[in-house]
Amino acid sequence: MKKLVLTFVALTILTLPASAQVTVNYEIGLERILPGDVVECRLIINNPNPYPEELRSVVFWSDLVDSRIYSDLGPLAPNSDYILPFMFKAEKPGNYLVKVTVRTYNGAVVTYIPFTVVQDYPRLRLENPELIIGQKNVLKVSVEWYENVTLRPLFNATPSEAFGKSFEFIYYPEKKENLTFEVEFRNGNNLHLIRKGVEVSWIKEKGLSLNITNNRNAYRNEVIAVDIVATNLNDYRVENVVLRVGDVIRKVPYLDPGQSWNVRLYIPAKEEIGVILSYSNQLGEEYTEEETLKLNIIDENAVQICSYEFDKDLLSGQICNFGSTEVKNVMVEFEGEKYFVGTIMPEDYEVFSIKTNKTEGVLEVSWKNLAGSVESVSQEIVGKKTEEVKSQAGNELLIVSAAIAIAVIAIAVIALRRR
Repeated sequence: MKKLVLTFVALTILTLPASAQVTVNYEIGLERILPGDVVECRLIINNPNPYPEELRSVVFWSDLVDSRIYSDLGPLAPNSDYILPFMFKAEKPGNYLVKVTVRTYNGAVVTYIPFTVVQDYPRLRLENPELIIGQKNVLKVSVEWYENVTLRPLFNATPSEAFGKSFEFIYYPEKKENLTFEVEFRNGNNLHLIRKGVEVSWIKEKGLSLNITNNRNAYRNEVIAVDIVATNLNDYRVENVVLRVGDVIRKVPYLDPGQSWNVRLYIPAKEEIGVILSYSNQLGEEYTEEETLKLNIIDENAVQICSYEFDKDLLSGQICNFGSTEVKNVMVEFEGEKYFVGTIMPEDYEVFSIKTNKTEGVLEVSWKNLAGSVESVSQEIVGKKTEEVKSQAGNELLIVSAAIAIAVIAIAVIALRRR
């Protein structure tokens, strides 16, 4: 009889349903999370079992969550969900991964919740960026944001505050000044207050306007293109118009009322480049407009030896132009042997090949820039299978493998150009 009872108990234990862990999901209350936001979130715990599951504790392993620890949450009914609200505090931009541990008497489940905090603030766009000093200007400003904002000009303009997405402000500038707005906006339930400036072109009531366009980043020994438009805003002809940009000078004898002078100059890159426009009226009085171009100089050569390879009696490789303007008359020289590459377009490269029985020496590259000066770079090289160079400020990594022959490199170059 005892044997029958033991057998029955054993069979009963074997036929009990297997326990399954609870499942954990989450919902994040904001699609875009900004620094300083408090985000309302929900942790969703599901019991897939046909019997209750006791929730012992929930722990958030992050100081950015309020509150972090929840205990004795009670039983979770069969096939049901438990919703646990929690707050995520966004302090600084970055990617965060919050670890969550849910414990039951059946074990523990670990979940990771990703949060991305970005500085994606409202953007201001000025529809009429040319402002005339000493005259009435109507500033037409639009705001790119998913809902209305409050805009306050921090300069002498009316109205002093407006609400919406499109705005008009009346502005009488007496001189050049920085135009900055205070922007008040919401992201979910979070209120933000930031300051945003707008770029404008200043035009004197009488005189010539200067509109300058150039690349703000430049490599060492690079020549940049500077586009300048000088416009005569007077109602009379101006004469002896002289434009000085760095060491480059251009002249025109006169500009009629409303006439523009478009000039493209190729200037050696420097951290600061002076732009001076001088002219005189019909009575011989001289006027001068001055601007300063400020460039970020990247401490690398615009033209670089990107890769090289020795293969039997042949030295081959790539010459890269990371700059914003083309270079001409590119010549590669290795221990007395020369190879004429020609022109390399901006952000492009060309290949070279030199017959030589040497496997070490100085590889030199010379070229002529659009300003007319000749530049060069050189590098000590030795016979290695491969050599790779990456521009610290660029976005491409040009790699030449020892297993790739010169014919394959040429095909790759043609394919790149066709794109």
